[in-house]
Amino acid sequence: MMMDQQLQSLLSYEGEPTLSVYLDTDLSDKSKDAVRLMLRDRSAELYQVAAQEIDAVRRYLDFEYDWQSRGMAIFVAGNEILSVIPLAIAPNTRVTYTERPHVRMLADIGSRLGKYDVAVLDRERLRLFSVAWGRIQSKTEAFGEELKRHKQGGWSAAGYQRHEDNLALHNLKYGIELIQKFTKSTGSRRLMLGGSPEVLAQIKELMPKPLLEQIIGEFSVDVGANPNEILGKSLDIVQEVDLEMQKRHVEQAITEASKGGFGVTGLHDTLFELHQGRVRLLLVDETFHVSGYLCRDCGSALLERLDQCPLCQGAYLDDTPDVVNVSIHKAAQTGAQVSIVRENPDLLQAGGIAAITRY
Repeated sequence: MMMDQQLQSLLSYEGEPTLSVYLDTDLSDKSKDAVRLMLRDRSAELYQVAAQEIDAVRRYLDFEYDWQSRGMAIFVAGNEILSVIPLAIAPNTRVTYTERPHVRMLADIGSRLGKYDVAVLDRERLRLFSVAWGRIQSKTEAFGEELKRHKQGGWSAAGYQRHEDNLALHNLKYGIELIQKFTKSTGSRRLMLGGSPEVLAQIKELMPKPLLEQIIGEFSVDVGANPNEILGKSLDIVQEVDLEMQKRHVEQAITEASKGGFGVTGLHDTLFELHQGRVRLLLVDETFHVSGYLCRDCGSALLERLDQCPLCQGAYLDDTPDVVNVSIHKAAQTGAQVSIVRENPDLLQAGGIAAITRY
């Protein structure tokens, strides 16, 4: 997906200091001028050090932005716009100027909205959607043979009805084949179903176990519904699913850490495991912020200034306003996944950050 590629590009960027801007551009409750004023106010303190970058963002808003999305993230280094990402939800407007792109809010949105496929169907029609970053990325649909209910009585009616039921069964089985091909093409392992309860119950009985295990939720909707309605219903469910998944991951990390297994909690131990490349899943509370220091040589984050980095013995440590942002970059470099955790007091009590390790 394009936005995944953009995020990975930002995570690997190691050039000039970067201005990272998250803007609430939802025009349902404000004007364009109000958005521009918000940008000016949030960036005022940085103008002396990042005037070139701030002016580039202002020009983009004035002449290039289409104002179609609820939010926007834009990243600028020097005179180069590194990336512009439309957001399906309105973020809190924030402007930072740091040694690396500030991707924490972007990771939060990606974690919150997730990536999944949606199959909406009845006994005649199938519509498939690939969803990422809260937006429909691709879609397709297929039609089976038209099914009609015969209303006359007698043996002929019963025979005709059996024919129609067999035809519906054939359509559903063919639909399952198409769903399997679609999920394979998108690479997603999460599937949501939409349709009438009767049809959804029937198709789940026909699905092979591997596909059935990918289902994360279902909702009632007409197969001809507007795509925005389908998207909205699916987003409501996926956020509930992700909250539950985050809860399980936090419980796993805390339990493993308590018995010396494949888990750590707290900033000090988590940063150490990240530097060693042992983290499989990094868990960060959405409200957790702490400043610290960044080693120029190995890119590791430290909580206190020392004469040299204890991990690589590098002599140059720079201030960083957000150790968590540095940690997310480090996670990407070592192939770890990142989950920005919401509404979880257990993680806050454990230090605001934790990890499930590979070994």
